Amino acid sequence: MKKLLNKILGTKVLSESEFTEKYLATISKRHPNVTYEIMEPLVIKANFGENGEITHFLDNSYREYKLGPKELNETIERYSNASTNLYKKNEQINIDRIVPVIKPSDYFEQLKNLGSSTKDYKIPELVWEKYNEDLIIVYAEDRDKDINYFTQDEFEKLNIDRITLLENSIENLNNVVPKIEKVGENGNFGLIAGGDYEVSLILMQNIWTKENFDVDGDIVIAIPNRDLVFITGSNDEKSIEKLQKTVLKSYETGNHSISTNYYKWNGKKFEII
Repeated sequence: MKKLLNKILGTKVLSESEFTEKYLATISKRHPNVTYEIMEPLVIKANFGENGEITHFLDNSYREYKLGPKELNETIERYSNASTNLYKKNEQINIDRIVPVIKPSDYFEQLKNLGSSTKDYKIPELVWEKYNEDLIIVYAEDRDKDINYFTQDEFEKLNIDRITLLENSIENLNNVVPKIEKVGENGNFGLIAGGDYEVSLILMQNIWTKENFDVDGDIVIAIPNRDLVFITGSNDEKSIEKLQKTVLKSYETGNHSISTNYYKWNGKKFEII
């Protein structure tokens, strides 16, 4: 259907290789002193010589581009702008901007698979902890144009108490996100908070009350992508069943996929059901 629609509209969808070439042309102009190499479609390595190298994985940007092919230049511009901070790893981390980011438990395995084509690729030793058996919390620094995932070595230089890291990062998140909006009615709701941290809101214990979400039974959520939080009640079988196709489609076609599972609020955190 999508291919047919694009044909009717006269919009050509670039292949992964074509998109990678287009992306490379954009970042090469922005950083002309960096040497780039396409490792495979959607994987570009940037070499800084003595200052090391980084790898750009374009799977999320390509996935978003396919959802709106006419926005090719805008999509590449936005993602390449966001990657600019990757070239500034020596900048001091602002501890007041450290936030918790929810990821699937196989996140590092995904990174390993994405980097498998890069010689001597090592999974970055990020700062993280387990949330439940299905999800983890990865700590990052919120910056103007991107989310900076820092390493364990970088974190240790900050002299921050690891015990209070989660509590402090949730407080930072509350200051970072724009106004949190609840949408929906009749026991079915969603959350809007700027597009980057909707799923991280599951860590804010004070918002998960029946006063805020009048649902049938315990609060149940689905989080197919980082910007989508569907909320209903554990006794509302029709709503849960109705959500299944939407959740699966969002997970398969959206950006920054999280999970197709459902989670129930136990009063302190969400558990997989």
